Amino acid sequence: MSVDIRSLRDIPRIGDKMAKRFIEHFGSESLALEAIVSGDIASISEVEGMGQRYAISLVHDVQSKKDGVTVSDLLKTREAMDVYEKVLDLVKGFAHTSYARDKMNIFIPYPSSRSDLILEMRRSVSSYMETAALLQDDKEIISLLTKVKQLNLKFTIPKVRDRVVITADQKIFEHARERFGSMLDVHLARSLSEFIDTARGYSHVIAADDTYMAFDFPEDVKPEFLSDLKSAGNWQIIPEKDISVFAKNLESITCSIQAVQLLRSKGIKFYAGIPDSDLVKLASVLSVIDESGNITTGTDKEVDRLRSATAGIDQCVTDAVKNANSKLDECLLNSEFTLRGQEMLKVMKGSVELKELVGKKLRISYHAVVKECASEICSTLDLEKKETIFIDSLFPEEITHPLEADREHLTSFKQHLEKKILKRQLEHKREVSKVFASSFGIVRDMVREVLDFDVGFAIGCFASAHGMIMPEIVEGPGFGFEKGRNMFILSRHGKVVPIDYSVGMTSFSPQGDANRVILLSGVNSGGKTSMLELLAQSVILAHMGFPVPASAFEISFTDGIYYFAKSKGTLDAGAFETTLTEFAVVADDSSKLVLVDELESITEPGASAKIIAGILEVLAENKQSMAVFVSHLSELILENTESSIRVDGIEASGLDADLNLIVDRSPRYNYIAKSTPELIVERLSKKTNGREQAFYAKLREKFR
Repeated sequence: MSVDIRSLRDIPRIGDKMAKRFIEHFGSESLALEAIVSGDIASISEVEGMGQRYAISLVHDVQSKKDGVTVSDLLKTREAMDVYEKVLDLVKGFAHTSYARDKMNIFIPYPSSRSDLILEMRRSVSSYMETAALLQDDKEIISLLTKVKQLNLKFTIPKVRDRVVITADQKIFEHARERFGSMLDVHLARSLSEFIDTARGYSHVIAADDTYMAFDFPEDVKPEFLSDLKSAGNWQIIPEKDISVFAKNLESITCSIQAVQLLRSKGIKFYAGIPDSDLVKLASVLSVIDESGNITTGTDKEVDRLRSATAGIDQCVTDAVKNANSKLDECLLNSEFTLRGQEMLKVMKGSVELKELVGKKLRISYHAVVKECASEICSTLDLEKKETIFIDSLFPEEITHPLEADREHLTSFKQHLEKKILKRQLEHKREVSKVFASSFGIVRDMVREVLDFDVGFAIGCFASAHGMIMPEIVEGPGFGFEKGRNMFILSRHGKVVPIDYSVGMTSFSPQGDANRVILLSGVNSGGKTSMLELLAQSVILAHMGFPVPASAFEISFTDGIYYFAKSKGTLDAGAFETTLTEFAVVADDSSKLVLVDELESITEPGASAKIIAGILEVLAENKQSMAVFVSHLSELILENTESSIRVDGIEASGLDADLNLIVDRSPRYNYIAKSTPELIVERLSKKTNGREQAFYAKLREKFR
């Protein structure tokens, strides 16, 4: 019985403590609930105290509560569960995002009682397959998907040190400190002088009330007045807050936009939450910032000019001064001075310094060199007219040699340039922040849609890579197929021999033979176990609503899959009893598929044949059951039952040139195949020599 889940407390295993962790991690209970219900395993795994295994289990619990069914309702044995998990691992290999790989765990096979869920999934997966057929070779979409990650909202915004909010009002101060205090400085100014002293320490000052705005401020203090701080948006005070979210997730958001645009260009209707024009606008605004949240080069020519000047000023001044000193040295070397008698007397009396006289003679040359030096700096740094005043003040009016720049003035000039950069950047950031603040919800949904697209796209690529088709649903019980391929072998070796087979009533049944209970006999290493594995893979996939690895496939849904793998050796009495207990569960009247690999090893052959015959009789009596038992005891089993049980066989016809068995992997209907151990002995005989070959030759004679 499905149940609505309205709060975290409705979810099994989530108590008050765990609910608090979820709310702290996701920001609200509704967002936490959305992540759990949607199966966002990757995000759930990041919650404190959680891991992937716990997250998967939690999501399955929620699905179970919603849908009224669990994965174990269909998969009744550990071996069946193992096949399902291995199949799921294959699908995960086609995911391009870690989000999609994790979310694959939400897909489970459903029993026939929830065929509505199977059919719903079939419709979705069929759409994924069409998309994959269109895009699987598109390297651009694959490249974009690999760069998309879930939005990271867990980070600390670095405190903005160059901006301050100043107010003379205690209440406004308390409000500002609570709202913005962690992101920028907030000061309470009790006097005009305190306001001015505080303001001088920052590049940008926001006056949050008009207490001091009627006064004249010094030239170096130019506050921005804000009449109502409480109604001001973050973009006005701290635009970095909204920008940081986008900057920290810049690649994911940018690639998501490009993925949406690409999908739409291919004729795929994708994410209706944002029109094309808004996507273009958002992409344009995103291009303005870098991953640190700063305005990118090329956005504003003035900012670029100022940045270039700031970065190059030290080296530029050093080079220009060096060049100027070279010219001054040359002037001195090439200069000749003649002292008139009166000047010589003044020097001798000490009333005039020789240095002063020499300075007067060199003044014109000195000022010409300094002017040329300043001009070179201004030109190289592309400075504006007002900025050249700072350069003129770098060098002393009095002649000095060697020439040196005033480092204090140089530092002041760099600070002036940096303030201009910050002011223009703030203007841009405010515009960007306004767009981002109104776009966050849409962007969050868009990124999630792209990640969810990768989930479906991966399933479609998986289906395409394995040449899979959506099976046809028929009335049962029965399933049949053409050119079925074991995916585990295919993924390991890249190729596999396709198989045709049918159980129950399908269009592939031999001459209308609708036998539901089958004994599969045949040669060792002939592929019986691989075929049983193929049956399990295909039936599980069909019950997931996924395609199957065949060129044609018909299936009726069942309520339970029992898969029993080959036993390892003869069991002791306790293990034998346990095994029989496991098989007792197949005796109910529910519809089921039972796949068993060589059960005879549980005890001696004669007793095993009787036990297997009894199990098959019980299954044959249930008109909704299907079963395939792999066994080397077909003849003995038939001797111990009067039920109508079909025996099919996989038989080897000889050895090829490489001494490999020549086997028709598709079972032959109504045929008891021999295990042909003589062929194995023959192969060993031909592969050895000497005493070993003689040994195998002797064994071979026993078969003649």
